[in-house]
Amino acid sequence: MISNQSKEIQALVNDVRDGRLLLPELQRRFVWKSVQVRDLFDSLYHQYPSGQLLVWETDDLPYSHTLSLDELNADEKKPQLLLDGQQRMTSLAAIMLGTPLIVRANKRPIDIVFNVFSEKFDVASPRYTKDGGWISLTKLFTQGVLPVLRELNIDTSSSDADTVFSRLQRLENIKTYKYQVNILEKLTYDEVTHIFVRINSGGTKLNSADLALAQMSSRWRGITQTLTEYQNSVWKRKNKLWLDTGILLRAMSSLLVGQTRLSLLFRGERQKINLQDLEKVWRRVKTGMDMAIDFLISNCMMDRLDLLPTQYILIPLAVFFDKFGNNVTEEQIRDLTRWVYMALIWNRYSGASETGADQDVTAIKSDAPIANMIQNLEDKIGRNRPVTERELRDQRKNSPFMIISYVLARRANAQDWFNGVIIHGTQSLEFHHIFPKEVLREKYDLRANSYLIDQVANLAFLSKRANLKINSRPPSQYLQDVQEHRLRAQNIPMDSKLWELNTFEDFLQARREALATSINQMLQSLTDKPAMWMVSQADQLDNRINTIETILRSLVANRLNEVFGDDAWNHVPSQIRNTLDGRVAAHLQKHSYQAAIYEPFDAKLEFCQFSDYVKIIASNWQCFQGDFGNIQVFEGHIKNVTELRNMLKHGRDIADHDLAIGEGGLLWLEQCLAQFELQQDEVDEDENGQDDEE
Repeated sequence: MISNQSKEIQALVNDVRDGRLLLPELQRRFVWKSVQVRDLFDSLYHQYPSGQLLVWETDDLPYSHTLSLDELNADEKKPQLLLDGQQRMTSLAAIMLGTPLIVRANKRPIDIVFNVFSEKFDVASPRYTKDGGWISLTKLFTQGVLPVLRELNIDTSSSDADTVFSRLQRLENIKTYKYQVNILEKLTYDEVTHIFVRINSGGTKLNSADLALAQMSSRWRGITQTLTEYQNSVWKRKNKLWLDTGILLRAMSSLLVGQTRLSLLFRGERQKINLQDLEKVWRRVKTGMDMAIDFLISNCMMDRLDLLPTQYILIPLAVFFDKFGNNVTEEQIRDLTRWVYMALIWNRYSGASETGADQDVTAIKSDAPIANMIQNLEDKIGRNRPVTERELRDQRKNSPFMIISYVLARRANAQDWFNGVIIHGTQSLEFHHIFPKEVLREKYDLRANSYLIDQVANLAFLSKRANLKINSRPPSQYLQDVQEHRLRAQNIPMDSKLWELNTFEDFLQARREALATSINQMLQSLTDKPAMWMVSQADQLDNRINTIETILRSLVANRLNEVFGDDAWNHVPSQIRNTLDGRVAAHLQKHSYQAAIYEPFDAKLEFCQFSDYVKIIASNWQCFQGDFGNIQVFEGHIKNVTELRNMLKHGRDIADHDLAIGEGGLLWLEQCLAQFELQQDEVDEDENGQDDEE
């Protein structure tokens, strides 16, 4: 059943090159970052342990594919299929053969450089061509030691020559490093799938989408190829949008079992899901997903889908269009457009993405799907909550406000500032810093103040040619040459006093206010409800506290899962656990069909009260110290916010003194949680959180 052999890296790379070492379709594609490739070679150079490989040898060759490298062909003879180790082998083959990686239908050249004097490794970049002592690993492995040594132009009579030559030989000898290769023989595809899922479920090696795909592939041979063909088709047809595999699988799961949690897809009775079920639901997903994407592009004016901060929003949209197809009313289109904007603005799918998606998928089954989806959102953020200048602070181009500002420009028929061409997604648009970095360098540290310099309020959409025309001129010099209506279309403040360097931060505030006003007007135009932006100071504070409560919930779930894993629930104080179980049970008496949604730990947290989060954090302080610092300071500020919250909720009169103290605590909490929100945004960019291990 299992045999093993030792095999040199060079021989393994040759097997990859010649198509004798392939990937079964249950394996995901290449996901490593360049720095991980660098670290692999550093480990091999220092002869650190580098793991083992697991391959499968079978006469009944299933669907398979070559590693994620350009110009590889599969051997028609009896190849071996790599189950564990593909990230390492792809990295080694890419560098040692000088072959570009294939990532999301694009060729991505990669090289690692080595400094012969410091023995440091790094990812290749143009600056290393100018610095002494750096050599290309690809050049070394493809041309040999002597050509590289000659290029270094080292005096052969110097004491350095022998040292450098020795290091180059040691580097080249990486190809003689031996991996232990464990070979599975005489096993069926189902048995191998079971082994694959088992070895990758114990740690954090693969995410739920990878494991679900492996289980699906045991039922549907060729599913990986089917998904890839569709992804390539969307990439070509829809402005280079690469649909994440996990999003497609979650959409399939939503239509199959009514929820997006892939970890539950094949449990219990669901193990009976067969090939016919999967093929049928895939046809529905393709149709629904195409309509969802077209809706975003045409109705929501999001023809720059590369700006989309999360693809999770496509799941409920695909389910919606699967249900209604071509029978969608004008009113539904209007309301659904509004929901899309709101869901993005208020980060509907940050943090506990699956919980939010499951709730929205459930809402679509109801008689009032869009109204219930909006209700799901407003349960978290407050009803008729307006966008204020505060929400736009520190928001950068990876935030939802970037695509929303683009939508505002499109809806205003914004033109390029100099050539007058209407801005649209097929153009080569650039993010233009209204106050260029070179101008701001005179007054600001570009790194320390990037939260100001790179925020959405300092970015506009221009053609590449217009951006080059402006170059590094201050706005006081070039904005006066732009027609006023073109500036207003992108919410540029027209007070020329704000275009000076010394009023940069005032400019940012004015533009944030202009963007917030335009966003609220846009949302208001999509509803018959009363205007939302005339709210009292108390209402604004209440909305901010609701937002803090939502972020605290995500933080608690994230940190406890991160530290305790499956045991996270047991680290919630027992009294709170019992209370939450009671609240969940009471909820399910009226909504029994939602039972699966509230099984996970993070979903149960939705039934916490504000004070519950505080108690959970205090009882697990070691998990949250990095977020809040000193526990006494935390308890002091949270006490003030809690008192303000209670006064607001019960409609009590609030003295100015109490209001000031409560808002001070609120500001402190918002600052502490800002870094966590930023981290969550970065995680959400990589939709399924692709893991770095194999």
